[in-house]
Amino acid sequence: MYGDKPLVSICCIAFNHENFIDQAIGGFLRQITKFEIEIIIHDDASSDSTARIIQGYANEHPGLIFPIVQTVNQYSQGKKPLLDFVFPRAVGKYLAVCEGDDYWIDPYKLQKQVDFLETHPEYVFSFHDSIILNQRTGEKRMRIGDRQIENTVDLKSLIIQNNIPTASIVFRNFLDYAQLPDWIGKISKGDYGLCVLLAEEGPGKYLPEAMSVYRIHEGGVWSSKGFEFTHSANIIFYKYLLDYFTDSEIRQAIRTKMQWSEFNYGISKIRHGSFIKGLFLVVTNLRLHGDYRLRTNPRKIASAFKTLLKKNHSG
Repeated sequence: MYGDKPLVSICCIAFNHENFIDQAIGGFLRQITKFEIEIIIHDDASSDSTARIIQGYANEHPGLIFPIVQTVNQYSQGKKPLLDFVFPRAVGKYLAVCEGDDYWIDPYKLQKQVDFLETHPEYVFSFHDSIILNQRTGEKRMRIGDRQIENTVDLKSLIIQNNIPTASIVFRNFLDYAQLPDWIGKISKGDYGLCVLLAEEGPGKYLPEAMSVYRIHEGGVWSSKGFEFTHSANIIFYKYLLDYFTDSEIRQAIRTKMQWSEFNYGISKIRHGSFIKGLFLVVTNLRLHGDYRLRTNPRKIASAFKTLLKKNHSG
């Protein structure tokens, strides 16, 4: 039905994931599909045994698993491993992404997403819900769950509220990775930037099934960062998007989301003792948005001031 060429390229990046990479690769190998796949795994000069584990799987599955092993960490050199090394190597009509510390839990995940994209050529990508696992406590929660989101995601809704777990996305392999906008290499949230570029070309479809797990752990690139860093990175990202897009409606969505991020950045500053700067950001960005997805919870403001008062009292 699909031919011998891999229809889907599974794209994985890993760094010091020796405790997790087995589970990630296991999720790839357990996929049940009617089409051929290839698995490309990039190790970014891990200092643990991650590269050795990946090579072991490649030796067991020649022609299926293709490792890319770096001797110098490329991320620290300003490179984006997925965009610079993995995606250009992929030959599949579709690309599926999963980082080495996350994993898939549904053996029919790829088949379900490809079936949809094959029968709906107007859609550029597909994604699904995910379970968030706290590695230290064992606590699990849904990324989206019962929260109402759009089943069809366009560029505007993606900017307003990014609900796409990285390990959930499958998309058409049509981007020219040598001709991407400069800002994609300057932002911290490369997965979010990728989704913006995809949504610029067409809509995405949400499948309300949890078919992957996002792991929070101390060594995670984002899970180890605080909210202050996250919101700061978001603000930088939205500034690049404002320079990139010219459509007035899209620019207004970007400004709205930037305002929301600046408000939350202010809350984080208050929590960490920077009262004047934090209060300025909160007051200047405190507005009642008509968009229900960006409504401010008053408890968040009260909680920030309560945390600050406790710090001052204990000090």
